[in-house]
Amino acid sequence: MLVALRSAQLKDPLSLVATMAHELGHVILLGGGLISPKTSDHEPLTDLLTVFLGFGVFNSSAARRFKQFQDERQYGWSMHRLGYLPEEMYGYALAKFAEARGEQNPMWIKHLSTNVRAHFKRSQSWLIKNKFKVMTAKPIG
Repeated sequence: MLVALRSAQLKDPLSLVATMAHELGHVILLGGGLISPKTSDHEPLTDLLTVFLGFGVFNSSAARRFKQFQDERQYGWSMHRLGYLPEEMYGYALAKFAEARGEQNPMWIKHLSTNVRAHFKRSQSWLIKNKFKVMTAKPIG
């Protein structure tokens, strides 16, 4: 498989890593024959896979970015979205990722965006309270 990226992304390392992780997810899921390109939710599933590949901090941080700017003549802001999952879903997925790794207070949460960190903590708390109500699927194979 061939993965191509826009050279403009070299100026934005966060988006570059998030995009590369997403495309790696496509290689694994589609290239590995695990899902069909016709699967209706293959794009969000690919973003979800990035969490379990260890790229969740990057992809969740790139999911929604707010930037402010100001110079001598003008000021303003911009909002940029990347990917297919909302921040809430990333927070929950990262909480499940930490749980699967046996991490109660992972060092990497300090690198999450403010919103994703809040969703992570809320999801982690819910998972602890509902530990025996949440079933984990058995591995395939």
